[in-house]
Amino acid sequence: TRDSTPWHTGYGDDSNSICSQTTIESTTMSARISSDSYVLTEDQIETFHRDGLVTLHDVLTEGEVAEIEEVFDKFMNREIHVPGKDFCDMSKPFGIPFEEWSIVNCMLPTRYHPPFQNNIFERITSVIVQQFHPKIEMTKDYDQFLNKRPGKSDAVFAWHQDMGYWPNPKALGVEETATCTFSLAIDDSTEENGCLRYVPGSGLPRKLRQHAPLASSRDEGHALTIELDESKGDVEKLAPCKRGSITVHDEFVIHGSAGNKAPDRQRRTYVLAYRPKAVVDAEHKLGFTHSHNDEVNWDTFNDGEERKK
Repeated sequence: TRDSTPWHTGYGDDSNSICSQTTIESTTMSARISSDSYVLTEDQIETFHRDGLVTLHDVLTEGEVAEIEEVFDKFMNREIHVPGKDFCDMSKPFGIPFEEWSIVNCMLPTRYHPPFQNNIFERITSVIVQQFHPKIEMTKDYDQFLNKRPGKSDAVFAWHQDMGYWPNPKALGVEETATCTFSLAIDDSTEENGCLRYVPGSGLPRKLRQHAPLASSRDEGHALTIELDESKGDVEKLAPCKRGSITVHDEFVIHGSAGNKAPDRQRRTYVLAYRPKAVVDAEHKLGFTHSHNDEVNWDTFNDGEERKK
């Protein structure tokens, strides 16, 4: 068992210096080198840009994950209120009773519980993201809690590209789309309980494939889906992830996940996405904050260029 408290983990602690770029470039083994710093290897950076996804092992300690888990469960138990569609089931149409949900989704937890802001996951990923994109000013775009309930074989995330959910460069007036979406495993994520799956290299063309609503329309359900195409070389790969480890994926890689077939195990995940500051500023200018309650309803778009209010 890993030491649960090798660093001070209280929210807001920024007393430890961030590792220098020289240290990052000269390190051959990824490592947690201080409370707020984790250095990547050149191979990890290359894998991310080539495959569209990379797994970072043992990023958070057991003690740090337990602290996040406590807040996570308060949201899942509805002890912390989340209004409207920002608390929903990502696998079903809106309006299904809570007891019947399969994927419990909570958007923007740090908005609805401000004391959770600047937690250890935010601090350490803010350092890691700049190693993936050292020439771009990357900033937090949104955060999200997800829980696949035990024994829910329908807790499926359909195949998709994240760019299918977001305003495109033409709508934003910003050409850069760079994204790092970090997913922290609060539970061991395995094939049985529906770990992430992806198509390595599928995002290299930097093009959005045609998506369709998973429900009859985007008004009835949030989720999108696409079909894999073997003629394009689409080959599925699993990305299991142990508690305290993190997967990082980009904006164009095709990914999804199967249902949770484990009868007694959840799959809880804390998602935190970073995008260029220019992109986030442009999104906010349009009224898009990744909240399902936004007045600007991007869920109804076909191409991300026309808005429905």
